Amino acid sequence: AVVSTQSTGMETSPSNKTASPDSKKHKGRTGKERGSKFYCSTCNVHCPNETTLQQHNSGKKHTANVANTQRRDKHALSSVFVGNLPKLAQIRARLVEETGRCVEGKENDKLKSDLMAVFSSYGEIVKIIIDKKHGSYCIIEYKTPGMAQVALSEYQAGKVQPFYGKKLQIKSRTVTEIKPLHQIMTESELDKDNVVALLEEAEDDPVCALNMVDAAISVSDKVKRKHQEACSRIQTQLNDNLPFYNLSLSLYGSAATGLALRDSDLDISLSVGKDKRLDRDDLIRVLKEKCTGVSHVHVIPAPGQGTISRFLDGISNTMFDVLFSNRLGVANTALINTILSYDARIARFIRLAVYWRRVVLGARFPKQSIPSSYSITIMCLHFLQQKGFLPDFFQTSLITEHKMIYDLECSFVTDISKLPPPPEAGSIPELLAGFWSYYGSEFNVESQVVSLRGVLNKSEVEETSRDTQHHYVTVFKPSPLAVQDPFVLTHNLTHNVTLECVVFFRDLCRSASSNWSKGAPLYTWMFGGIAGNSASLHGDSASTSSHQDSDDM
Repeated sequence: AVVSTQSTGMETSPSNKTASPDSKKHKGRTGKERGSKFYCSTCNVHCPNETTLQQHNSGKKHTANVANTQRRDKHALSSVFVGNLPKLAQIRARLVEETGRCVEGKENDKLKSDLMAVFSSYGEIVKIIIDKKHGSYCIIEYKTPGMAQVALSEYQAGKVQPFYGKKLQIKSRTVTEIKPLHQIMTESELDKDNVVALLEEAEDDPVCALNMVDAAISVSDKVKRKHQEACSRIQTQLNDNLPFYNLSLSLYGSAATGLALRDSDLDISLSVGKDKRLDRDDLIRVLKEKCTGVSHVHVIPAPGQGTISRFLDGISNTMFDVLFSNRLGVANTALINTILSYDARIARFIRLAVYWRRVVLGARFPKQSIPSSYSITIMCLHFLQQKGFLPDFFQTSLITEHKMIYDLECSFVTDISKLPPPPEAGSIPELLAGFWSYYGSEFNVESQVVSLRGVLNKSEVEETSRDTQHHYVTVFKPSPLAVQDPFVLTHNLTHNVTLECVVFFRDLCRSASSNWSKGAPLYTWMFGGIAGNSASLHGDSASTSSHQDSDDM
């Protein structure tokens, strides 16, 4: 027998009670204990024991999968499947007959309108989803299951009239087995269409929908373990071949903070023993010749940081970027990790904002001309600080340990218990909407600097930087969008971002904020088009967005 808990998808399968001949050797362990399997049918995950199963059951991916399953079942009961729809040519012919002309791209709108005219007589229709590939069927979802049942009854009684001269096929909507999100969203499918599909499925519950998307785009715990194992394995191989240097590899950046998306590279800081110096050519040679699974080893320039040794680890199928002794990168990672520990919502909010930036900016502009993921992270944290969600992590009175790197003050509050508790209000959709509103209409991009040290003026930051001398950067480079590094205060993280990109970003923020305020569908306010196409940051061209009277980003 199988004992199952439907609400959680847990199943426990007792083993055969017949003991093996050598069972006496395992004193204190019954055959049931040795053979028991703890299985989550929702996520298709096997766990070694009940404790592990309970831990899995409380995880965000399981919670998202359960919510997804329950929601899909609820929608299925309120929907009907309608097949044998008219061909594209028939719809075009009907358009020509009614309007006297054929307008390309209007076939789906016409089909939905005609379906609405027929099926709305059985109840209030919530939405009609037409098969995108062939258009041969559609799903019609009603407000209640009873309305869907009326449509089925009318069809079974032969009361549904021919549609475009064809007899429709109407039946109950069945939901195929739902794959776990980590199987739906593979590394090669981290694109807008898949995310839009998830958002469409749960558009009536934005919190659930965005949790599903976050679970899909974030790195799984299994992959994180694989990354750590790869890092340890390569460190061991390097030390076996270069034993004199006492090499140490440390993850830093988004892979170490948990903010990485599923196809992100790994950033590694390589440290050598005290008073030792490793030649880069020796490192490259060992990586190429001695490290198992390593390939495509090459060197790329890193402005302001020297060079990066990049290679592919075939065993974990991950690209590594190795930088010599990047102590500042490690310090930044420690700061971000401390901030993320303040409230669990922050990490989800940032991952979604970073993904949104990739979709809406990455598809239009070259990678080198848009804000980096780290820049967006700082912009998210700056917004949270300005809105009172996040406290100041550089309060001198609360810093217990001062740390200097390259003569730079890299200290911050590490004991979050000394900080005021985070506010209860602020769901993930509300944080995203606030982010768009802030950078779409409140933040003054022409005069202000995005900083974790308060509201700063560009001219003040640029003037101060000229009095500061560091070995790799001395002047805060002006740019249309200025984002200050948390520790290297003279470093503008977005000095490469173009004016065109900044204007486009501002307009997208305005459009998303406007769509949110109008109650538009979730996928629309995340990925909808630009409400206005203003050509200047000075507001000298008309914008059709709801914030057209604002002069600032």
